[in-house]
Amino acid sequence: MLHFRKYEGDRADLLPLFRMADESESQILSYYRLGDVLVALDDDKVVGMAQVEKDAGAVQIISLAVAPQRRGEGIGCRLIEEAANYCRLGGANRLIVCTGAWETENKAFYVNRGFRLFHVEPGFFTPEKGYAEIGDQVQFEMKV
Repeated sequence: MLHFRKYEGDRADLLPLFRMADESESQILSYYRLGDVLVALDDDKVVGMAQVEKDAGAVQIISLAVAPQRRGEGIGCRLIEEAANYCRLGGANRLIVCTGAWETENKAFYVNRGFRLFHVEPGFFTPEKGYAEIGDQVQFEMKV
């Protein structure tokens, strides 16, 4: 039975999921301990996660990943719902998520869940930050 909750375990155990969402090991290691992590559990096995952090009236989804064998089951959608609920419970009214401009599937996923594009950060992804090429970051928001 699938259920969702705030993760209380060792975040290092979730690094394989963080690596699915971000190619830069140095960036992952700089942020994976921040905020809270909401997890999708099948029995006691973590099958998805959303790392969230509060920031001035908003909550940002820093990282979102679902185990490859569980994709297409609606787990990512449920994690966004959990993040929106986390947002509301924390008194925030805006949920933010960022991704690479080239990440076509990610962008479509977020837009189809009610997010709208609000900003593009040119040249955000760089080799100095551990990414293969220079790329733009697109930022989406949802009012909750």
